[in-house]
Amino acid sequence: MSMLHVPAPELLVAVGWVVVVVAAWLAVRTGRVAFLPTAQAQHAWFAAIVAVAMLWAMPVRSPIGLDFGLLGSALFAIVFGRARAIVGLLAALALSTTLEGGSWINFGINGTVLAVLPAWVATALQRQLERQLPHNVFVFIIGNGLFVTLVVTACTSALMMLVSTLALDAAPRVVADHVAYLLLLAWGEALISGMLFSALVLFTPQLVLTYHQDLYLPRRRAQ
Repeated sequence: MSMLHVPAPELLVAVGWVVVVVAAWLAVRTGRVAFLPTAQAQHAWFAAIVAVAMLWAMPVRSPIGLDFGLLGSALFAIVFGRARAIVGLLAALALSTTLEGGSWINFGINGTVLAVLPAWVATALQRQLERQLPHNVFVFIIGNGLFVTLVVTACTSALMMLVSTLALDAAPRVVADHVAYLLLLAWGEALISGMLFSALVLFTPQLVLTYHQDLYLPRRRAQ
């Protein structure tokens, strides 16, 4: 990501650090009880951190210095929930920054865009779907795995691109073209995330910590 290496404006740096520190404190405070309830959940959570860090370490750089890449933030959030997603995505960002030799000064703004905001938006949309739509597995998988990941990934990608341009001398038309490509890439990531999410819900539902089997698969009454 461009903001791992390009110096950010001082105001963005300060605001980013405030947001990340407060969000991380709230996440740790909220999830300190039964943060990862099972050994399987622990293994999946740590594996997801490494996988997301690897995704962020493989961007494609455009001629003007802006980056394209898969994010994985939305899928992380809808699988593990808000608190675990914020902590996990910040850990992934720390790992990616270390491996890429990125700027730790920019950790606050990067964490805000790549971890805090996606986790909050994804889980907020997830709760709205749970309240407004029928409680069945099909709605849960399609609504979260496709719709939520598409919206969150598109918004995160566009925001990351716009924040990156604040430190780069890029023409507005070129930036607009890049945002259009990012929106297309967000659709592709949503399809991939939807397939992975559906596989997790169907084959290993115990790893999807936002999935409540009693709510979406109620037991049939005995005849």
